[in-house]
Amino acid sequence: MKPCTVIVTGVGAPVGVGIIKSLRMSELPIRIIGVDAEPLAQGLFCVDQPYLVPSARQDPDAYIEALVTIAQSEGATILLSGWEGELPLLIERKTDLEARSGICLPLAANGTLKSLDKWFTVQVLKAFQVPVPDTVLPNDPQQLDDFRRNHSYPYIIKPRHGSGGRGLVLVHTDRELTFFSQYLPDPIIQEQLLPEDQEYTVGVFIQQDRTVGGALALKRTLSGGLSYRMESNQNQAACEVAIQAAQAMGLVGAVNVQMRWTSQGFRVFEINPRFSSATCVRAYFGLNEPELTIRHFIFNENITPPLVKAGICLRFWEELYLPPEAKQQAQQGEFDCQGQILSYF
Repeated sequence: MKPCTVIVTGVGAPVGVGIIKSLRMSELPIRIIGVDAEPLAQGLFCVDQPYLVPSARQDPDAYIEALVTIAQSEGATILLSGWEGELPLLIERKTDLEARSGICLPLAANGTLKSLDKWFTVQVLKAFQVPVPDTVLPNDPQQLDDFRRNHSYPYIIKPRHGSGGRGLVLVHTDRELTFFSQYLPDPIIQEQLLPEDQEYTVGVFIQQDRTVGGALALKRTLSGGLSYRMESNQNQAACEVAIQAAQAMGLVGAVNVQMRWTSQGFRVFEINPRFSSATCVRAYFGLNEPELTIRHFIFNENITPPLVKAGICLRFWEELYLPPEAKQQAQQGEFDCQGQILSYF
């Protein structure tokens, strides 16, 4: 089989690195092109061909042009995004980018944009009878009064747009609620879902005809917004709720659904229309979402949900050591230093 050349973006972040790890687990012949705007992005030293590119945030036009040039010169066929912040830009330029570069962007434009808005996500899921936490906007006095009559402190308040728990605050008083409602950008308020030790992150793969190509639930413990202890316990009920949520949002490809088990059953509090930091963990347990994406979107395979296994993942930091000259070389777009990963366990 001819090697499939894949562009992975954001390879200095946990999601991008997780995609690379998952692709390395695959039996498909895959050539990985890694791109990032940061010269010392870890993934640039771990791919088959690295590229230093302009910042998508600071210069979106130059970033898109760089992707087109790289895709054309490397013969890439698909782009897997490792950074949520670029998704609105990729959606906006999707038609033009695919036409000019020849790569596939495995994203559902409308569903992705909806899912990036937490308030809109809740409204859609409620309409499709997917269980969600009670959620209101702080600038709607009637909604807020009803919410406060029905729920006691503490409340969750967080930005409508964001990921990884950034900006999430647990408020305990009226004073805190007022302050953070004004301090956070465009926030929403939600009831706190208890117990805290019953949180799940579920990976779902949705094919272009909206059928399911696989799902795997991980019961998780968080630290710094990332899952650091995860248990694949083959929770079918969690998978079914996640599938219902992903299909309700009109998403395709890899979808990450976060939920908690409560006294009222599973309740979905967030949907990420992308790969997640736990992508490589699910790949190990049998659901390799980057591989399924390539098989379905590039090789046009109809995916049969794979068998997944139970197990536990304990995540910890791993260091990549480079010589002093690596920094200057990286700033010039040269990544010949392979570095060294030392394992003392």
